[in-house]
Amino acid sequence: MNTRLLKKSTFLTLFFWVFVSGLSAANASEKPNIVLVFMDNFGWGEPGFNGGGIIRGAPTPRIDGLAAEGMRLTNFNVESQCTPSRAAIMSGRYAIRTGNGSIPLGGGVYGLVQWEVTMGEMLSDAGYATGMFGKWHLGHTEGRFPTDQGFDEWYGIPNSSDETPWEVLDGYAESGVEGTYIYEGKKGSPPNKVKAYNLEQRALIDGELTKRSIDFMQRQVKKDKPFLPGVA
Repeated sequence: MNTRLLKKSTFLTLFFWVFVSGLSAANASEKPNIVLVFMDNFGWGEPGFNGGGIIRGAPTPRIDGLAAEGMRLTNFNVESQCTPSRAAIMSGRYAIRTGNGSIPLGGGVYGLVQWEVTMGEMLSDAGYATGMFGKWHLGHTEGRFPTDQGFDEWYGIPNSSDETPWEVLDGYAESGVEGTYIYEGKKGSPPNKVKAYNLEQRALIDGELTKRSIDFMQRQVKKDKPFLPGVA
């Protein structure tokens, strides 16, 4: 892993776990399965293994267990915005070098361009099955979705959950601004809008992302293929 990917911040916490269950010792060392969970608005000191947990209001035994059993990468310096952080972890480069030094404001084209080499592309080239489940925020136009950047499949939202309250704001219906949607896509085809992403769906999406992530991993185990599901 490029050392430029390894940074730390009080704004965002990265958990990177390597699972080798179900693989032979030789295969596990060569191509371990990788599960990447990337969280916005989750402080460094929130989980128990970093001194938080019950002290911060809620125990985190499952996360603590994964941290104890897996490999912890504890130096990931990011800004207080999600897009630069996501660009850095995907590309291994400083976010400003990919044109993603801040969150996008308004509409238009933004995100990672095709000549950037992402984690999804690198692992796909190495024979991994790659999936992205959740928030992307690295492009919401043709050629810049996760399935354009090395991921075999994607289910989630292109931008931020902050957009979900729009429909209940005064004047929104008259504004002409399009609402946000949950997308589903496969590599090689444009993603499709599955349903409107509103306040109701915001409360349900975490469960759906979990279910789809587990299904993705189970399908790859049956194929005896190494995998990377990214969950955000």
